[in-house]
Amino acid sequence: MKTEQHIDIRLRPLLLPEDLKHAIAWYQDEEVLYYSEGIGVRPYNEERLELMYGYLSRIGKVYIIEAIEEGLWQPIGDITLSEQDLPIAIGHPDYRSKGIGRKVLQLIQEEARRFGWTELKVKMIYDYNERSKRLFTSMGFEEKGQGVDSNGVLYRSYVCAL
Repeated sequence: MKTEQHIDIRLRPLLLPEDLKHAIAWYQDEEVLYYSEGIGVRPYNEERLELMYGYLSRIGKVYIIEAIEEGLWQPIGDITLSEQDLPIAIGHPDYRSKGIGRKVLQLIQEEARRFGWTELKVKMIYDYNERSKRLFTSMGFEEKGQGVDSNGVLYRSYVCAL
């Protein structure tokens, strides 16, 4: 079993089309979709995934989260550093709830400081996503608003001063 202290991670820039072969499985995973995209979202196909990464690349810098496994770096998720939002997905199920999100946010906060940013924003965390709410608030994010998505589901927005 993988534990937080035994998992080394790194962030590297997204490489298209190479990373699609890993990411397609993440965005076809019902748990990833439920917690990151909302209720009733259909699994992504390659075209939709390319559109998503294209949009995220226009608004920020997309990173692939990698963990070392048997001496090799393996893609396990993604995060986008943007002034508008901070979407993160731990796509590989073996790495969820292992402290990876905390490590990734620490790296992203350091990167944002290097860019001279003074804050990070999270546009939408669904109210039912307790893990994400705990993660972000434990990393200094404070709730700054709430809203309802097109399906009537409550979400909250967060901001963190750097």
